[in-house]
Amino acid sequence: MATHDELPSALIKSPSFQIERVRRHTKDEVERTLCKHEVSMRGFWVLTCVAENALSQSQLSSLLAVDASDMVRLVDSLEDLGWVKRDRDPKDRRRQIVTATKKGTKALSMLADEVADAEDRALDASSNKQLKSLKKLTKAIMEDEE
Repeated sequence: MATHDELPSALIKSPSFQIERVRRHTKDEVERTLCKHEVSMRGFWVLTCVAENALSQSQLSSLLAVDASDMVRLVDSLEDLGWVKRDRDPKDRRRQIVTATKKGTKALSMLADEVADAEDRALDASSNKQLKSLKKLTKAIMEDEE
């Protein structure tokens, strides 16, 4: 990866470039942590969602902006770990409802702590004030997106 001094100043000033660098750095740190448990970051997101509320696969796809065929594979991998289960929706037999199992809820509790630690490591160079600003900015952007 190029050092900060080697980058063109236009890129250094570009919010999209800056955001991408932070995203990639954080994602890499989180993925390194999660791969020890045979789960991806998107798998962790799915587990987090269904631990709170049972959702259909299509709802998960929409909520997390994940392609439907990718969602099937994500749910398959979580099901293989015994962390989620799929049941037919009794109101619409075409829909699959995904729920977290007890094993999945327990795994999520441990994974959430490890992911938080990984995010802290990735953003370690930031001050508390900078992290508050980052969270405020990302929250505003996400709310505006809706």
